[in-house]
Amino acid sequence: MVYQGKSERKNYIVATVAVIGLILTIELTQMIGMSNAYQQMHQQSSQQLSNLVGYIDNILGRFDRIPTVLSKHPLLSQALTSPNEQSRITKLNQLLADIRTMTQASDIYLIDKNGITIGASNWQLPNSFVGMNFMFRPYFQDALKGKLSHYYAVGLSSGKRGFYYAYPVVVDGVIAGVIALKISIADIEEQYKKTVLNDSFNFLIVAPDDVVFISDRPEWRLKTIGNLSKAKQLNLIAEKRYTDKEISSLNVEDISNHYLPNDLGSELLEVTSNNTESEEVFALNKLMKTANWQVHLWSSVALMKKQQNLLIILSASGYLLMVFLLLFANERLKNARRLKQSQQLLEKKVKERTADLSASNVKLHEEIAQRQQAQTQMNKMRDELIQSEKLALIGSMSASINHEINQPLTALRSYSENALAYQERSMTDKVKNNLSLIIGLVDRLSDIVSQFNSFSKKSTGVTTAVDVQMSLMAAMSIVKHQAKAARVEFTNKPCLKAVHVYGDAIRFEQVLVNLLSNAIQALSEQEHKQISISVYDVKERVIIEIRDNGPGILVDNIDRVFEAFFTTKENFGLGLGLSISHRIIESMQGQLNVSNHPDGGAIFTISLPVNR
Repeated sequence: MVYQGKSERKNYIVATVAVIGLILTIELTQMIGMSNAYQQMHQQSSQQLSNLVGYIDNILGRFDRIPTVLSKHPLLSQALTSPNEQSRITKLNQLLADIRTMTQASDIYLIDKNGITIGASNWQLPNSFVGMNFMFRPYFQDALKGKLSHYYAVGLSSGKRGFYYAYPVVVDGVIAGVIALKISIADIEEQYKKTVLNDSFNFLIVAPDDVVFISDRPEWRLKTIGNLSKAKQLNLIAEKRYTDKEISSLNVEDISNHYLPNDLGSELLEVTSNNTESEEVFALNKLMKTANWQVHLWSSVALMKKQQNLLIILSASGYLLMVFLLLFANERLKNARRLKQSQQLLEKKVKERTADLSASNVKLHEEIAQRQQAQTQMNKMRDELIQSEKLALIGSMSASINHEINQPLTALRSYSENALAYQERSMTDKVKNNLSLIIGLVDRLSDIVSQFNSFSKKSTGVTTAVDVQMSLMAAMSIVKHQAKAARVEFTNKPCLKAVHVYGDAIRFEQVLVNLLSNAIQALSEQEHKQISISVYDVKERVIIEIRDNGPGILVDNIDRVFEAFFTTKENFGLGLGLSISHRIIESMQGQLNVSNHPDGGAIFTISLPVNR
């Protein structure tokens, strides 16, 4: 009876420990899994949020200069000084309508200093602004103070949300009126949803008055996140910013849990709108400084909830399986102890242990051989990848090479036909002259082909002293046909003395060709295209700078340009050129860096130790 009581107490303790272990395992698994999931969602949301802010900033900034430039048009000052002359007003209306069409703005209209609209792009429509009084609008009042003003509101006549730009029109040194431009917020929302927004995300843009002014979800528009203060309510009524639209609030509750890392700066929210079913979202926000708007990005966590439930099932199953295996192993251990009854069994187990060690030793040698073989294969694949990138680079320059070769070939045919004609007329001197010209053209073709034959050769892997200036001249010679076709001008500033570095000459030349070719492609949209190459010898290091006068590299991309498979070129390349170049320079004990020049364009800088 005593033994039975001890056994029951032991079983109770084991069961209690097992249950506690199950709870701790599930909690630990949840902590790790959900934390990683939230971090991944934060990374995706941050990228999407940056894209959204950049997109809205770009759209709003595109119209900043239009009112300023338009205010200088003489037709505006003439209409303000002679508002009763109908012919000028008609011309003004037609001008504003044409500019609205060209700029894709929603409306453009001219307001006199009393706030009365005297001309508008929608002058022929039923909801024309002509004759309306905008004296109460803050953008009109700010523009009368002599500065460009911005404003967002719901239109009085159209009832549509818009962003307004206003600029004063000066006549004889005095502000005589205001030219205003409106863009449609709905168009911005629709365009962003079609071109940029991922289906798993929703966005809200909250104005300084705490009202959701822009959102891809119609039921969230013109709502507040929380309740408005009394002062802000009175201000909205006074400005008629949202006309007679009813401003209600979204029911938002913070439901963040301990699985969400505190350093992410994000929240979990439960959102209920229009008394509909609530939904849980992962929320991230960022201030857009241009318009002083708070941009919120909300993504549903419904899929994550399903994954969380699956994680609970998997962790519980894994733990129970482990407990079962431990119990099974414990029972086997007891049986093994019972079987240990003689020295013979001990000797047998020693032999088995020795055999296991021998097998492990053999297996270890096999693994070493496999690792060596894998390393050899990896080196071979790296060399093949470098060679493929070189051939791809030559392929990208094929159009300019073809053009460069076609000219001598056409001349060869012409000179050959002339030589035959001269020979029939027994004009020996002219035949010799034509043959001499043909030989020259053949030499020219040979030079062109030999440059690319040399570049396309595989590297031998032998490191030697490499003349930096000679490698630069060879690389410029390879890309000169591409540069000529693209009308790019090279400026070469060599070092005052010959400098050498230690490395593989063919691979070093490939790095230079990659950088020059990328610079040429970056100048495709520039009117005046220039690439400058400078070489310096500074403190036992060779510095090579390759700068173009193109648009430069986006700030979001500058830290990723050397990543494998990262590219901004549509339908061209695998994004391996700069990654391979970076590795080649590192193998030569150097660094390859990139930055944007203050005056525009990108600078790629190679720093290598001088070989003395």
